[in-house]
Amino acid sequence: MDLEASQVLRIRKTDPRLDDDLGNTLINAGQTFFVQEESTAVAAAVKAELPSLYRFTHRLGAPVWINVHAAKGPMPLAPNHHVPGLSSALDIGGKRQYVRESPEEVRSAIAAAGGDVQPIPEESLWVQGRETLREILGSLEAWDEELSTLE
Repeated sequence: MDLEASQVLRIRKTDPRLDDDLGNTLINAGQTFFVQEESTAVAAAVKAELPSLYRFTHRLGAPVWINVHAAKGPMPLAPNHHVPGLSSALDIGGKRQYVRESPEEVRSAIAAAGGDVQPIPEESLWVQGRETLREILGSLEAWDEELSTLE
């Protein structure tokens, strides 16, 4: 496959709950691609041309590589994403990616790549503007929603 590395938003191993045996690796790059190569090999090849590709971890422990130069974060967790295994989120490609890494690690990765750095979300935000934040957070679709909430 001939793919421009700079267009890659994220890479992950396919998951049978989401991907219907379409390949071993999913690549989001303007459109979705499924390839037979293993995700670690795909990510290594892309990272050679796209140094801002950063390895995060899904709630269930699988890696997800994100082009942090194109990301915005860290973002606060929506109420339904306050579950074991999730600590932070970032926005990429018009969707929210939930990850195990801390907000500080997400912020550091995005800052190092020149992405859109946001302040570290504070729990007090939920006390002061709960309804407004629910509207904002609820309006953005999550990547792989089934992997980001309790089953």
